Amino acid sequence: MTRPAASGVSRKLAMSTEPSSTGHTPPLDRLEKVQVVSRLLKQAPPGEFSEAFSDLRALVKDDGMMYEEAPGFCAIHTKDHFTPMEAEDFKVLLTRHNELEENRFLDPEGQVSFKYDHLKREPTDFQAHPEEDEGGELWRRELYKSLEAYVNNHYPKGTCSVFIKDTAVRRILVACIESHRHKASAFWNGLWKSEWTFALTPASTSTEVTGSITVQAHYFENGNVHLSVTRDVEETLLVTDEAQTARDFAKLVEKAENQVQNGLMEEYRKMNNTHMKSFRRQLPVTHTTLDWEKIVTGKIVEARAIL
Repeated sequence: MTRPAASGVSRKLAMSTEPSSTGHTPPLDRLEKVQVVSRLLKQAPPGEFSEAFSDLRALVKDDGMMYEEAPGFCAIHTKDHFTPMEAEDFKVLLTRHNELEENRFLDPEGQVSFKYDHLKREPTDFQAHPEEDEGGELWRRELYKSLEAYVNNHYPKGTCSVFIKDTAVRRILVACIESHRHKASAFWNGLWKSEWTFALTPASTSTEVTGSITVQAHYFENGNVHLSVTRDVEETLLVTDEAQTARDFAKLVEKAENQVQNGLMEEYRKMNNTHMKSFRRQLPVTHTTLDWEKIVTGKIVEARAIL
């Protein structure tokens, strides 16, 4: 399995553990090490956090610091990647939007909160957490219903969550989508996630929706190819009743994500005829590939016949 090539900060980290030719290179202090490791772990490809952590541990050569900071590193990774958490009766994404305190998270659909161990990846201490704003909860449930139907129809293994935040003058709704495929045995991993936010006031007839779509992929069989794409979206959403607004919102998300996917496919087609073509070995004049195994076998048989 090929490891990702060292970035500038990882080279700095590696150099800090070894003296320079003059012997005067000052080592990084603890805070600098934590900052560098945190930045590198944020760049870890989907499904490869543990491998990246192990590699950085070998570079840092400070097990005490690494293990002490490990829960914090894992927590950041969990929330940044919208990690899905599934229990017997519910499934929810772990994000900064439903984080409560002391590693507790809220599942608004099941109206429960729980403590999450980021290292063991286990939920414990479930407690009832009912939503006090019934009007806001009605909006949230309708949005979740429409978004879930979209996700189930477009993702083989997708998860969505919708959260609500009340302020004195408005309700803020946040919708998150996550879908990942981890195929380390086939030397690739991938993640698609998106986040959508808009606000509602009692007099709202329309609202501005802001979204962010992120696609990450890593292919590492006899090479090291990374894909990282982020697209920001701004659209206007008409506000009518809860059910109709929720359906219109799901259509808005579908249109934006389809545009990103179609754009990626078009870029792949262009790359296939330009950049990727230059990497390929040219075909012989017959325009057919050579069966090297047959040629080698033929030579072996011929050599035996001569003997």
